[in-house]
Amino acid sequence: MNGATDTITDRAVVLHQDRAVVGLAPWLAEAAVDAVRHGLLLQVVTPADGVITYPLEMMLAQAQGQWVVRAGDRYRDGLTGLPLHWDGHRFAGTDASQPAGSPPDDAPWTGGLEIQIVTLHPATEALRLGASTEAAVRALTGGDPAGWGVAEPVTEPWSRPELTAFCRTRAPAPTSLSIVGGGEHASATLGVLTVERVDVGIREQLRLAGPPLSTVDETAVEGLAEKLAGTARSMIVTVHPGRSGGLRSSTPSMPALPWGILVGHQENPVESAHDVVMGRPLGRGARRAWWYRLDGGPGAPYETLGAVMRRYGLNVPR
Repeated sequence: MNGATDTITDRAVVLHQDRAVVGLAPWLAEAAVDAVRHGLLLQVVTPADGVITYPLEMMLAQAQGQWVVRAGDRYRDGLTGLPLHWDGHRFAGTDASQPAGSPPDDAPWTGGLEIQIVTLHPATEALRLGASTEAAVRALTGGDPAGWGVAEPVTEPWSRPELTAFCRTRAPAPTSLSIVGGGEHASATLGVLTVERVDVGIREQLRLAGPPLSTVDETAVEGLAEKLAGTARSMIVTVHPGRSGGLRSSTPSMPALPWGILVGHQENPVESAHDVVMGRPLGRGARRAWWYRLDGGPGAPYETLGAVMRRYGLNVPR
């Protein structure tokens, strides 16, 4: 625990962080593991003007934790904006009759880019992880990743061989790593790389949050799809109005909007889902993939994304 105001009850572990930026510190990651192990809810409390990093946001989602925002003597959920109160055991939802505030009014396609890439590798000695991470960070920032680590701030300079060796030492247990790239503030990229053994080999999943869409050349993202077409199983690109440079504001926002999806390297032959939305073929033969832009079609982006993923038998993200 870190701070005299932290609280442990029979239902929750409550951690108070009075900092402008709250990341996935090593002690916080350990607290999350302990909370899950003992069946307790993890709640991280920050000031209203504080922000959390993308790795911390992902950890809270994985651990079914909660971001609590303190504004004066009031509390609210940091992601939804719904009011909360202390019930003696944890921060819980207030009476439904209390107003939750004005609904967000975000302009479409404003906010930070988020890229999710899933790659399946044969489990061989020659395998080197991190290629998709390098490609994605270059597309968003123009440079290589700066470093990686088990928590934040990261401790290791970027090196695919060293990252691969570290994951091998932890196998067959899965490994989750924090990734950093780009510059400061809105130009930064923060991500989580998860590596795990599955029946068909090694599954590498990257989730990366970066600069606003308005500051990134769209041709760079299109080029990323072309580069990954022969190796990635899928890539989903979204735009989240509540994020910028890998940081999440507590100002309530609309959910992320799907911007594009790459479907490729499937077990079965990949054919275009032309009945859903027009796609662009990339590659040939068994390595052929299809790239779909979702920001200009006739349907709503999420509905179109779901239709494309169902067409290929992929799990539709929440």
